[in-house]
Amino acid sequence: MAIIFFSFSIVLLLSCKEDDPISHRFPCRFRFNVQGHETSIIFSACRSAGTYVYIYTRVDNHGLRHVLAQSNSGKPGEEDNLITTDKENNYQAYMLGASNEIGLIVGHTNFNGLTAYDRICPNCPALLPLVWTGNRQQVLCSKCHRTYDLETGNIVSGDDGDALLRYNAMFDENALVVGN
Repeated sequence: MAIIFFSFSIVLLLSCKEDDPISHRFPCRFRFNVQGHETSIIFSACRSAGTYVYIYTRVDNHGLRHVLAQSNSGKPGEEDNLITTDKENNYQAYMLGASNEIGLIVGHTNFNGLTAYDRICPNCPALLPLVWTGNRQQVLCSKCHRTYDLETGNIVSGDDGDALLRYNAMFDENALVVGN
């Protein structure tokens, strides 16, 4: 009996996989094509280490979708990418994590390549957007005052808690695809 229990325990241990680092707390499906948006700062963030952008969407009064982006470069304002082609509009509905209006943080880390995070604090119940800190390589929650490093997604200042919610990100020079 002990041998059977021991064998069963080993099988269970071997069949357990490591924690999935990709968040499934909120659905995330986003695709943004290079064609028609070649000069977007979104693609600069996919290619350049240390460069990040907030990406969020809005639908205007005419029912047209806009993909908006703000860079961590310190330049004021947002880039507005109007989604006009049938190809773009026929993709599955945009779902940018917790909130389309708050969106994602996408960028290229120095050591881990392309990454995407939800732009909400994973430790606060309120859905408030994280904001750039002075060095623009970190983001801050204005409610709990935790600071998160964008290289790792981990808390670097404030109370202990969960790291940023991470999503799969892929860029193939044709499109940025983020999802879970």
